[in-house]
Formats: sequence, structure tokens, C-alpha cells
Amino acid sequence: MPQQILNIGTNANDGTGDTLRDAMIKVNDNFTELYNSPLDQDGITLSGNQITAIRSNDDLILQPSGTGAVVLPAIRFRDNAIEGIRSNEDINILPSGTGQVVFGAIKISGTTFSSDDSSTININEALNVDGTATIEGAISIGGALSAGSGSTIGNLTLADGSITDSSGAISFGNENLTTTGTMTAASGSTFGNITLADGSITDSSGAISFGNENLSTTGTVTAGSGSTIGNLTLADGSITDSSGSIDFGDENLTTSGTMVVGTLTLAGGSITDSSAAISFGDENLSTTGTLQVDGLSTLGALTVSGTINITGTLGVDNLNFSDNIISSDSNADIRLTPGGTGSVVISNLTVDDNISIADNEIKTTASNSDLVLSAAGTGQVSIAKADINSGTIDGTAIGATTPAAGTFTTLTVTSALTLEGVTIDDNTVKTNSSNANLELSGNGTGGVTISGFTFPTSDGTANQFIKTDGAGTLSFATAGATLNHSDIADATTTVASSATSVLNTFSASSIRSAKYFVSISDSTNSRFEIVELNVTHDGSDAYISSFGSVTDHTGPLTTFTADVSGGNVRVLVTNISDNSTVFKFQRVTMDA
Repeated sequence: MPQQILNIGTNANDGTGDTLRDAMIKVNDNFTELYNSPLDQDGITLSGNQITAIRSNDDLILQPSGTGAVVLPAIRFRDNAIEGIRSNEDINILPSGTGQVVFGAIKISGTTFSSDDSSTININEALNVDGTATIEGAISIGGALSAGSGSTIGNLTLADGSITDSSGAISFGNENLTTTGTMTAASGSTFGNITLADGSITDSSGAISFGNENLSTTGTVTAGSGSTIGNLTLADGSITDSSGSIDFGDENLTTSGTMVVGTLTLAGGSITDSSAAISFGDENLSTTGTLQVDGLSTLGALTVSGTINITGTLGVDNLNFSDNIISSDSNADIRLTPGGTGSVVISNLTVDDNISIADNEIKTTASNSDLVLSAAGTGQVSIAKADINSGTIDGTAIGATTPAAGTFTTLTVTSALTLEGVTIDDNTVKTNSSNANLELSGNGTGGVTISGFTFPTSDGTANQFIKTDGAGTLSFATAGATLNHSDIADATTTVASSATSVLNTFSASSIRSAKYFVSISDSTNSRFEIVELNVTHDGSDAYISSFGSVTDHTGPLTTFTADVSGGNVRVLVTNISDNSTVFKFQRVTMDA
């Protein structure tokens, strides 16, 4: 039957087109032909669930547009890539019956890799085997062989840079053992008559001989007490010479320890004499460094051009200098008197462990202590010119018989300011009395203005709210509607799971029913939905109905359920994917 075309007329509703009945008859006839017989289109036939190329030896081509892909329920074909599109699912390639999967010349049968053309299988990159590798045939290795720590080859185990033999013996037969690196043997290892143990080499024959070869080391040579090297004997920390003479020739003698020469001991930068006397005879004693004298010393005429360091206490007449303390003998004053027009200069002075004078500042150092300026007898504390943090009191009489008002253009307090019952500290104003209110009030008809907003001077009535006139003046006003048995709220919840999750809860004891308007956004897949929910409960079970859903997807993005748990009604969601999904909702509740 040829395709039947609907006559839509010349203009809308002008009566020139098919009637609705005639149009539906044509539609039914077209669909009847589509469903009852194969659909032929150029080179393909659609029949039932089968698409067939009908031209001899033709390919069947599925060609998306541009960057699009060919998508099947769980597989996507994009250019030369095959992608799985369901979260965390495998891609399975399964042959039929005893058939095998063949890639080029590689054949996979169950868990076995083989060559389909009987040629060699080459692995050109590094191969890591985390499990046990079993090789039945011969192994030929052209390059380096690497094995992980703990690998076993026959009786040999490779671990942590060592080779061990489960039989207890490693033999190289009559072959030479050569290394360009370091050979390490465990303590107690034996090479012929030689035993290596605890950093020593011993010979079971009692003699170690290097023949006529030199013995050289960049480290330390250690010999036991009483050891003999030529004419030298090493014993008890001393070196003696059987010839009675030790000669270093023209070489320097250097030690970082103590050197003893006769009765003199040189150690730690000092020279001491066991006879308790060091004499330079009639020779001068000269130094360009520091001369340090400990204990009671007598110096004749002393001229010092550099620095004198004295350890202990230095007494000068009635003054004693010890560490950082200058003290006097009993009841004696300490006077600092400059010469002529000179001054006594002290950069930082502390008086009685409480008063600190530094630079141009006098302050107390003890916690919470006052700074008191007090004159003796009828004397007064006189300050020629006072300036309190740039406040203007200079030249103004405050007090006297007729007190004068001080004028302060700017008053700055660097610490907390207490005014009777109020404390101002940093950016905080608070009351001092327990549970006292902080009151801000204007004078007469004046109000209180904060940040440009003027607050009303008297209270409104119950359930009123504060409104603004747009010019900073606030007043009380009555709301257009008062809700006594219902409440309106909104919120946002994000769920990134396909497991059942809590969207919202409300108290089962105070709320009987709720109505939700829910907007759902899955921005990852560009899926959006809006839906309405009605929820109620009987104290034990909750009942929910979802309706009015509008979505750009083929079906709902989530399933809604409800229950009662822990005295609360819970609205639950189960998403169709694990993508992060945002729920924005408005809730209207009704009292129980």
C-alpha cells in the first residue's frame, strides 16, 4: 500500500483539510503496514527485531553525526573506541560454544593466550606478574632478569639484596667468584682459614699474612693492646719505641685530644702544669686574642687595649660585678655620676621589678598594677603640657577651686573603658551587672540610629514585623497573612548515591501532614525534574504520593518513599544514578 499523506488544509481551521476521523484512519493504515510487513528502505530491511542489509555483500553501517556515538543499552561506540556507559560495569566479549576470541593473530580461549597463526607472541614492554608464574618449557633471556624480593628459583631465594639456599649451601663449584662491587658476608662467615666476625678478621692458623703487599686503608687501623708494628708497641693508650726514640721527622704532630709533654698538659684550649707552676722566665707574654684570668691573680701594672673577660666576681672598691649584677657592700649606695655636662644614659630601665622605663614610655610590668604618680607632702605632680592620645586638654584648667570643662575633640582609649555599668572593649559594648540589659535610647523624641537605620522609639503589637521606608527609617507593620496552624519553609539537599537517602524530616508529634514542591537537578547528565509530594502519617507508618512530575528525561530521576523513625517522619529518595543530584524544595506543613 502506498504511503497515505494527511491533508492539513491551506490555513488553520479553514475546513479544507482532512477531518480528524479521516486523518486518524490514514495514520492507522500507515502504522498497520509498518507493523505487519518488513520495512524496506533503500539497502536495508527492518522486520521484527532484525535489521538486514538486502544488497549482496553490502556492509551494515551505523553512522552517528559529528562527534556523536552509536549507543546500545550498556555500550557506546565512538569512532574506534568501545565504551561501557553503566557505572563500574565490565565489557564482556563472549564467543559462542567452543568458539574463541581472536584479535589479529592473538587467540583467547578461556584463560589461555595462544597464537592463531602459530607464530611467536612478543611482549615488547615491561611485564609485571603479581601472582605466581609457572613456566613449563625452557626460558631464554636476552636481557636482564629482574625478580621481586622473596622470589624463589629452585632452592635459591632472592630477598633484600641477598641470595639464600634452602639446602644451606651455595656452591659455585670450581668457578671463580668475581665482583666489581662490595662483597658482604654475615658475621662468623669463613673463607678457608679466615673468619669474619664483629668487624674483625681472624686466622685459625694464628697468622694473617699479606706477604710483600702494602696494607692500605682510608679508614681506621685498630690493633689490640700490646700489638707490635716494627719497633712500635701499642698498649694501654700509649705508643712506645723499642729503640727508645719516636721520631716524626719534619712532619707536623696534630691531635684533637689532650697532649701531655712532661708536666704540661695541653687540652681544651688550656695549658696546665702538674707542678702547679708555669713559668715563662724573662720572656714576654703576648696575645692578640683574649686573656682570661680565673681565681685570685696578681697583676702588676696592667695596660689593656682590648677586651677583658673576667669569670666570677670582680670587686672594685665598694662595688661588686658578678654576671649581670652590680651590687655594693653593706648599706652603701650606688651612684651613677657623669662628668661635667655628660648624662647617664640607660636604654631600658626596670625599677622594683614593676616600673619599666624604655625610650619615651613609662609603664607597669606586673599584671593589673596601677601606675601612680605621687608627690611627697604638699608637693604636686606637675605636667607642663598634657596630651591624652591627641585629645585637646592642653592649657585647660581641670579642677582647682572652679573646675573648668575639658574639651576633647578625640578621646582614644587603648584598653577597655568602663563607664559605671557598661564596658567598651575593642568592638564590644556590654553591661557589667549580671543579667542587665544593654539599652540604647535617644533623648526626647530622638531615636537610635545604627549604620544609617533609625529604629522605632516604642514597641509594636504582637506578631508585627519591622519594615523600612527605603530611607533608613524602620517601623512596625502588620503582616498580610497570619499562619496559626501551618508553616512554610524551604531547603536544599544534595545526594550523590543511588542508595536510599534522607531528603527531609519533620516531627511526627507536632506535624500531621506536609506538601512538598521539589526541583531535581542532575547537572552531570543534564537531567532535570519538578514534582509534587503529599505526605501524612498515623504515628507508626507514613504515606506518600508523588504527582505532577515534569522532566526532560525518559522517566523519573528518583523514587520517593516515607517512613517513621525515632519520632520523626522521613521523606526518602532513591536516585537512578550515583551522580550528585541537588534537591531544592519548598515545604508546607500542617499541625498534628
